[in-house]
Amino acid sequence: MDDKKNSFLDNIEEYISTFLFIMLIILCFLQILFRFVFNFSLSWTEELSRYVFIALVYFSASLAVVRGAHVRVEVIDGVVKGRNKKVLDSIIDLSFAGFMAWVGYYGLELSVDALALEQTTPALEWQVGWIYAIIPFTFYLIALRLVQRVYRRMTGKLEQEYAPSEAEEALKKIEDERGNK
Repeated sequence: MDDKKNSFLDNIEEYISTFLFIMLIILCFLQILFRFVFNFSLSWTEELSRYVFIALVYFSASLAVVRGAHVRVEVIDGVVKGRNKKVLDSIIDLSFAGFMAWVGYYGLELSVDALALEQTTPALEWQVGWIYAIIPFTFYLIALRLVQRVYRRMTGKLEQEYAPSEAEEALKKIEDERGNK
């Protein structure tokens, strides 16, 4: 039971992103269907699809952190190896987490200010502050996932990141064969 719970929590961004993507497809389909088939426009589908898309982008950014799939400059990776690479990657991740927490803090201020103004969205009439709350929530989630990566890296639970890839192993094999000739 505990493994299922951890597995669910470890993959929560994937589940949420999948749900949001399916919801976005359905909303866009409804918008097209009503506009071109029934000659009637649903104003709320456009607005809701915009908010769903924004949430999808931010949750997918967190998913990219979980999978280690963010774009990065890899020049240093060829020079720094072993324990030093773990330390450097941890410093980079903690710096990234600090920046995400900083943006999350200001996003939270923005959300609170918008809630105080009681401004609502045009079609759905939702309070804008709750829409803005996507920013601090997901940025704090990204910061949490980055700290989690550092913890896993330091405890040895993220070793696959430092194992040689199949391409690196094949290249080493070719170099060894050339050296033997």
